[in-house]
Amino acid sequence: MKSHNLFFNELKYRWKGSLLASAAVFVAVLSVTSALLMLAQFDSQTQKEVHDLQRRSQERMNELENEARVFAKSLGFNIFIYHRDQRLETFYADDVNTHYLTTKQSRDLADADFALLNHHLPFLRHRFPLPEFGADVIIAGLEGEIYIKRKFQKPLEVSIKSGEVQLGYTVAKHLKKKVGDTILIAEKSYKVTLCRTQLGTKDDIIIFMNLVDAQTLLGLKDKISGIMALSCNCAAGDLEPIRNGVRQIIPEADVVELTIRAKARQSARKAISEAAEAEVADIRNSRQTLRDQLNRFSAMFAGLMVASASILLFFLYSHNVKERRHEIAILRTLGVRSPQLHLLFGVKAVLLASLGVLAGYVCALLLVAWITGEGGFVMLWQSLLLVWLFAAANLISLSASLIPVMFAARRDPGIVLNEEG
Repeated sequence: MKSHNLFFNELKYRWKGSLLASAAVFVAVLSVTSALLMLAQFDSQTQKEVHDLQRRSQERMNELENEARVFAKSLGFNIFIYHRDQRLETFYADDVNTHYLTTKQSRDLADADFALLNHHLPFLRHRFPLPEFGADVIIAGLEGEIYIKRKFQKPLEVSIKSGEVQLGYTVAKHLKKKVGDTILIAEKSYKVTLCRTQLGTKDDIIIFMNLVDAQTLLGLKDKISGIMALSCNCAAGDLEPIRNGVRQIIPEADVVELTIRAKARQSARKAISEAAEAEVADIRNSRQTLRDQLNRFSAMFAGLMVASASILLFFLYSHNVKERRHEIAILRTLGVRSPQLHLLFGVKAVLLASLGVLAGYVCALLLVAWITGEGGFVMLWQSLLLVWLFAAANLISLSASLIPVMFAARRDPGIVLNEEG
């Protein structure tokens, strides 16, 4: 009897045992592959969720950056440039300068295009007696913003034309002035173009006018109290680069930051950034905890299936060899050598294992695609996984098949035939 005839007869007449052996490999491969694919899909979903969260966080940061600019503009200027010999407590308390910068120096700073400052506003601020008001007012001379970094940006403070004034809330209310009226200041008439809303600060007793008009009124030609400006976001909280840069252009100058405004913006940006990072970390930690649980369960389940399949294969092949020991003894007496017997049973084991691997692998892909709803779910390492599955399944199947054959082939054919007789 030819060995290949024996092989096909084996598959034909013992198809139930062959099918059961292939099914054992199928179940093991299905379990292992499904577990690995589900874990890989879980990792992919985690990365996607983290990426989406980081993208949304960056969008929020960008929105915050824009809100910070708007917020800073709504608060007004946050940098005050003044003469270094001017005592700020005197200026704040009395609204009078003892030392001044000049209009030319403000132009020099604007022409320098200093990167850390935007919205330059030269101004002159001085207390002035106004008998009609019954007390002193504050004259604020504004030229308008002489430098704006980007042309599309709107000024923070409007310019005032010569001969026009804007009245603080308390001044306008006490003098009963409205837009279109005139007001007499030091025997010169000015047209009221705006009555400002109540702020509850010194601004309520300010009369805003053109800078040159204020300099003429106060006898301070070309003098300014200082320059108001807006620092860029990158400079918030770090005044030295601004101070050093300004002094290179105006040696007599010093710089002070209106810290409440700057710190509020900086704190808001920091809080949002930390909250976004904490949210990403929470997502990563919770997903990692869930993955560890899934990994342990998958490893236990897949290991149980592999162990069960291995035991079943050893049992099936051992039983098959036991049933065929008479045929093996006859083949031995006819001159069939042990390697030929090993090849016969080994080819069968490899064929059945390969069929089980292919069927289990394909079914695992379809099952995971159905569970996850991602029909196009493909991983680059699937080909390596398939090779690993083929190698492991064939190794176990060959071991389960050849070990009983090796023992059966070593037995004396005469003794086996006598046992059968």
